[in-house]
Amino acid sequence: MATRFVKSLVNRNPRNNELMGRQAANIGYQFEKDKSARSYIYKVELVEGKSHREGRLVHYKDGIVISASTKEPSIANQLYSKTDTSAALNIGRVLALRCLQSGIHFAMPGATKEAIEKSQHQTYFFKALEEEGLTLKEPDHIEHSYENDKSFTWKRFPLKPTRQDKLDEL
Repeated sequence: MATRFVKSLVNRNPRNNELMGRQAANIGYQFEKDKSARSYIYKVELVEGKSHREGRLVHYKDGIVISASTKEPSIANQLYSKTDTSAALNIGRVLALRCLQSGIHFAMPGATKEAIEKSQHQTYFFKALEEEGLTLKEPDHIEHSYENDKSFTWKRFPLKPTRQDKLDEL
């Protein structure tokens, strides 16, 4: 009996490359002032409205993937107020639980450190995310090379500075 091999493999887990560190995070636009604002695969943010709070996980390409809000009756019934600090804390817990159940373990915070320290709601939201087990840092990108892929047959040429690069440094 002859053994048959599959000629092409279909990866049915589209996030496999993200989790293994093969996919590099988007680095933003070339002339953008703050490129790091767009340098993420997943980003977690707390949106504060007048009468509610909403925590959401945003994918760099697909937009909002998972969300938790005090507009949801199952969450709103358990809260004293939909806009106070405990609401932000509980939204963080629920969002982290939903992320972990869906297999997302890493995300970047959607606010700067200064904004998090300044706002008590943001502080408790991100603190709850970390306490529930969501890591607020994405794994480092692993450069594609022969060491991690034996079918990789060519070497990268070293990047050498051009004359223009040297003039820009002056």
